[in-house]
Amino acid sequence: MAELPSIPEPGPVSSYISDGVRIVAILLVWGVIAAFFTYVVSDIGSTGGLLESLGPQIGEVIALAGLLNTLLYILYRAIDYWHQFS
Repeated sequence: MAELPSIPEPGPVSSYISDGVRIVAILLVWGVIAAFFTYVVSDIGSTGGLLESLGPQIGEVIALAGLLNTLLYILYRAIDYWHQFS
């Protein structure tokens, strides 16, 4: 019967904290860009203008891109940890 591999030792806490800080920074940057399009760009131009109607929609798309970017980073780090400790 094959022996199951042991659970690897956890990495240093500082590396997990720095990864968390990077995730927060990614979300913050994309959130600021999304808020800019949602609240600032939509106020530019005349009432009923193209930017007024597209601003919030562009902001939502950018917010979604930020969430997907964060998910991609988390998956990258998970694969990196898996390769590092296996």
